[in-house]
Amino acid sequence: MAGSTKHPEIIATPVHDPGLLERAGWTNAEVIWEQIQEAAAECARANGDSEASELWRGALELAREHLPPGDLRVATSVANLAVAERRAGDTPAAQRMIEEALALWDAGDRWIESLKPITFARSSTFHLRLQARHTGGYDRLPRERFRALAMEGRSILAARRNGLPDARDRLERWRRERPDGFDDRRKLLGAVLLIAPDGGT
Repeated sequence: MAGSTKHPEIIATPVHDPGLLERAGWTNAEVIWEQIQEAAAECARANGDSEASELWRGALELAREHLPPGDLRVATSVANLAVAERRAGDTPAAQRMIEEALALWDAGDRWIESLKPITFARSSTFHLRLQARHTGGYDRLPRERFRALAMEGRSILAARRNGLPDARDRLERWRRERPDGFDDRRKLLGAVLLIAPDGGT
């Protein structure tokens, strides 16, 4: 995996207890993907276009190699590299990549439905009876939130495909809202909030 990006100083950083990640259903590659996207966002803020481009390219290579089919973080990686292509002056390539990112996003329904909401222990007789009568009722609202978050990401990509500028920097929101632990909501949140802004020309 170390050979899949050009920034070993990022991926060599000890991240988290592998056992913790495994129990949470995460891989080290997923944490590295987040780190690369954050580093690229910081470079882009500082007008370090060439370094941001290199990081986004490495993140896409990592995502294609290590993330499962339909994972919306692959679409995010494609969209972010499109920003680099546009900044480099290759508008046709950027447009093709945005189209690809949107197609990948639209193919991610099964992945979104596979995400598991956090469940909390419920010991009261009332809750146990209600759960028995209405199987799946407790995760209805979290799943609706998952779908709404996914639609937010899609709207960003659709607007960009249609030539609308997107200057909103979501990095600080990501840092505020990402869970401390590793759960499926964090995967989706990263896919949406780590879409790099692109203010257009």
